[in-house]
This record gives sequence, structure tokens and C-alpha cells, in this order.
Amino acid sequence: MYDFVCEFAMEVKRTVPVKLDVPDERREDLHTTIEQFNDAANYTVENARDDDGYLTLTKSKIHDCVYYDLRDRTDLPANLCVRAYSKAVDALKSTVAEWKKGNSRPLPQFSASSAVYDKRTLTIKDRSATLSTVNGRVAVEYVLGDYQRSYLDDDDYEKRMGTLHYREGEDSFYLHIVLSKEVDERDGDRVMGVDLNLKNVAVTSTGRFFDGGELLWGQNHYFRVRRSLQAKGTRSAKQVLARLSGRENRFVLDRLHTISRRLVEEADTHGCSYIAVERLTHIRDRMDNPNDRVKRQMHDWAFRELQEMIEWKAAEYGISVERVPPAFTSQTCSRCGHQSSTNRGSDGWFSCNECGREYDGNYNAAKNVGLKLLTVPEGKRPSGLGNGQLALKSGTVNLSDDRSSAEFRPEGESHGQAHDCSRG
Repeated sequence: MYDFVCEFAMEVKRTVPVKLDVPDERREDLHTTIEQFNDAANYTVENARDDDGYLTLTKSKIHDCVYYDLRDRTDLPANLCVRAYSKAVDALKSTVAEWKKGNSRPLPQFSASSAVYDKRTLTIKDRSATLSTVNGRVAVEYVLGDYQRSYLDDDDYEKRMGTLHYREGEDSFYLHIVLSKEVDERDGDRVMGVDLNLKNVAVTSTGRFFDGGELLWGQNHYFRVRRSLQAKGTRSAKQVLARLSGRENRFVLDRLHTISRRLVEEADTHGCSYIAVERLTHIRDRMDNPNDRVKRQMHDWAFRELQEMIEWKAAEYGISVERVPPAFTSQTCSRCGHQSSTNRGSDGWFSCNECGREYDGNYNAAKNVGLKLLTVPEGKRPSGLGNGQLALKSGTVNLSDDRSSAEFRPEGESHGQAHDCSRG
């Protein structure tokens, strides 16, 4: 067990999708509310330019321009009109930001089956809610699973706002409830490094391997089925393709959720305040698999999604996720610091040409990812990291005073005990 002194707090936000049981006689009220909400947002965009032709990006000024028009042209209650023009202004700000970067973007348009609610237009309870509509308030019950209950029953979370969604494929309404709570950020300097790859989706500096075999099998299966359906090109084949895409995404996301949860639990078990991961630039080009077919099939495999899930889950533990440059992490010996492209063989095993040390290549890379964070110069490193320690399977590694990743002294383990995936 590890004790932490917590000096800072971070806000953790979660959006929980909850299926709604809507009375049949009130469903049309929700449909009409969504339609008029989109109409109000689109009207705001259409009338957002001032007399000089510039877009108005201040909500108070937009209020003066469109609020009373929205009340006249829709049956929306006042606060839903405010939410509609606010959504439009936020979208306009994003568009203008892209223009300033030199990117071409059209003005936003709103057609999605959704409407934004806040505390004045939505009352959220543990098992039910009431929503403002064009025809008074609509009371709805929740259809909950264990995932939704785990958040709604957590008293530490504040229920802040929500978005009403209609899913045409299911003919169902959902309320995406936004929850937030304050979590103490850990005050410590222990780091766990993580390497991402194909065969092992994730490997940690603590020696935990997360096998990617099931993900690869699933991706290969869906790839073959998708290719067969695309070759047919019939209308029914296209319909099956659409359903298949949803199943594939759920298959991948389900497994990534499990991996990310266990990985964060690993960091917590080892008392880490930081998880170091690689920046994902050209990730597929760096994967140690020579098979172009496998890489092509993994084109949609969500390395980025996995990192976001890790960051999302780590926040609840007060653990920070930091990204480091990936250069040479697979070619450098985590023991002596020698770097060579010939250190790592085609079989994925790492054998140092300098000191003779041998490791599983992904495990060696995971340690290097952690060491990269520990060697970030002062002023660019996380403020609470200090000198830092790299978490291993048994004990930690402290960097020497010159902060060289090539020189460090192990604490709590001999070299031979570092991991059972090392030789010699």
C-alpha cells in the first residue's frame, strides 16, 4: 500500500449514456423539441454576421440578435433557446479557429437528432429525469445497466447537464448525462512506462503484458468479412456492412476498455503517479511486424483510442498520463543506454550489442518510454515529478545525478530479477 500527499485537485468529467423509457404519448414532444432546437441553432448561424459582415462570437451579442426571433419562430422554452444559440456560437468559434489556421471549413449546420440541456431545462434524478420540451415537461424513467448504475449511484459525482439523443436505428431516446467530481492529484514521482504494439497491445515497465491476439483475430475476421461483402456490392451487402461496422467497433472498444482499466490498475498497484506513453506519430510505421497485410488491417485499430481510455481512467486515480517522443525506444538498451538499429531482432527480442543484456523487445521499450519522461529537461517536465523513479516488476530504478538514461541504479531488485522476460 502506498501513501500519497495530495496538494492539487483535478476535475474528472464523465458522460454516461442512459436509455430512456418515454411514454408513447410524449415521444412526439421530444422529436419536435429536437427539430426546433436544430432550427434555432441553424437560424443563429444564418444571422450571426454583423453589419460589417463579421461573425459575432459573443453570446451576449448573439442573444440581442436572435433570442426574440427564436422565441417567435419556435415553441422552445426560453432556456432551450439560450442553449441552442450557445451551441451555435461554440461551433462558430471552432470554425473561425480553423480558418485562422488556414484550414477550409464551411459554416456549421445542425441536423443531428440531439438537443443540449442544462440544470434549468433538465432535472436529473437517480432513476428518472424530467426534460423541458415544446409542450411542457416530460417525465422519463431510466433503463439502466451496471455501468450506468456505477456512476449514477456514486455520490461523489455531481450531475451537471445532459444531451438528449434519438437513435433512429433503435427508435430509442438516450440522455447523455454529464457528471463531474474533484479528484486529488497524486503528489509523487514514480513513473510506469507503457509500450504499444501489435502482438502485445500494451506492455508496462512493471512487466505486465496485455496480449493482442484476440484483437488481431477479431480485426482479421472482420476484415475478411468486410472485403467479401464489398466485393458483392449489392444493396443487402451494403446493409450488412453497416451493421458489421457497428459490431466491429463494439468488439474493439470493449477489449480496449478492459485493457486500459487493467493497465491503470497496474499503475495504481505499483504506486505510480505518472504513466508515460509514446506520442502516436506514425505509430503503424513503427510497429515491429513486417507483414503489410496485418498493418493494413490494423489501420482502424485504435491506438489513439486506447491512450485516451488510459488517460480517462487514470484521472479517477489522480494519475497523470504524459506523452513522450518515441524515437529510439525500441533500439536503445534500457540497461546501459547503448542505441543501435541492430539491437532488436526481427523476432522482437532485444539483445544489446554493448552490454549483452537481453530482454523481450516490448518490455525493454516500455522501460525506455518511462525513462524518457524521467529525462525531460527541467522546465518542460511535469512540475511534481522531481528526480523520479521508474517502476519495475519488483522495485524501482532511480536515475543517477547526471540524469543520463544510460546510467541508473536499481533499487529493490538485482539485475537478474528485473523481469522474467530477460536473459543472461
